Amino acid sequence: MGKSINRNFLKFLIVIIAFQDVAAGVAGSIMADIIAAFPDYNPTIVMLVATFPGLIQIVPALFYGKLSAIFRKRTLLFTGLILFMIGGIMPFFIDSLPLIIAFRGLLGLGVGITMPLSVDIISDFFEGRERDFLIGFGTSTIACIGAIFFQLVGGMLADAYGWQYGFLTYLFPIWILALTFLFLPEPERRKQEEQKTKQKIKTPRVIFGVSLGQVFFSAMIFGYVTNISVVIQAENLGTATQAGMAISVFTFGTLLIGFFFGRVKHLLPQSYIPFAVFLTGLGMMICYYSHSLTMILVGSIIGGMGMGIGLPGVFARIAEATPKNSSTSYVGFAVAAQGIGGIMGPFLFGMILDVLSKDIGRFPLLISGVGLLALALVWLVLVKTTKPANSPDIEVTL
Repeated sequence: MGKSINRNFLKFLIVIIAFQDVAAGVAGSIMADIIAAFPDYNPTIVMLVATFPGLIQIVPALFYGKLSAIFRKRTLLFTGLILFMIGGIMPFFIDSLPLIIAFRGLLGLGVGITMPLSVDIISDFFEGRERDFLIGFGTSTIACIGAIFFQLVGGMLADAYGWQYGFLTYLFPIWILALTFLFLPEPERRKQEEQKTKQKIKTPRVIFGVSLGQVFFSAMIFGYVTNISVVIQAENLGTATQAGMAISVFTFGTLLIGFFFGRVKHLLPQSYIPFAVFLTGLGMMICYYSHSLTMILVGSIIGGMGMGIGLPGVFARIAEATPKNSSTSYVGFAVAAQGIGGIMGPFLFGMILDVLSKDIGRFPLLISGVGLLALALVWLVLVKTTKPANSPDIEVTL
């Protein structure tokens, strides 16, 4: 598509792609109803309706670099959005749990394509502080607004009409598909790739390092998400609604800081990721030591702000570290790392609790806090002692 497009409208088209990145959460908000609807199945199996998309999205995310080198970005976007909508809506029409889980896997395939693409396409059109702002705004603010929308509307439809109606929420991205199909141009950079097909560029080590850090960062968040409501209710610090509010406040912190990610990155050009991990760890520690709902909410919003810097921070770092003359995108590594960390979390925390003979509740918050603060320190040391990713030691083999 060679037609010109208003720059602000282009920004809008690009950031709305991130709207459905965390939309798999619809099933989480109606999980109790789904478990009740399938009494013959073990609840752990039924929970795959919520967790399976996160597992499956790792696969296309890992191969996103190859896919983006073969297919046009617009083709990938439409494929991802169509898979997302079909996989999302079909559970409304069927009563078979295995089929519902299979279609949820299809949704995961869609997210595994659109999530790295939503960052990659920003790097195709924008650079510098403009790129940083859009990555932060898209992956933190817009993604969180999307997550809140899908959870709330899905829950409301399920409460009003029945659990299957919650899945009709996945009709909503049709407007994203229509707008991007009509107006989003193919990035110019794609047209230059044919001249570089014989060039092989060594993947910078920093990309693997940042992705590995992302695995542990995502795994450590698990301790908060699954235990904060347990602490609030078990210790009579608040009601079930107030326990849910803690997660909402965490999400709000992530959403809010997305507006300011570019500014934070500009102020801390080398250490913005360690700072983000530190802030998240600090939030976890405040929650661990707090014995009032107010202080837990304070810790939650601080932790969420750290997350809101950390997630776009990882994407921005990988985009920066990608050699200018590379036709391969590596942002899929960050998405895959996030998914792997999410899967590792339950096993890692379960193992630590078993070894130390501890129960769920407060102690996992301590594990999260200490683990994140340690990760922040290690990341800071590595950042201060490693050459910038764009230094001359990146090898290009022909």
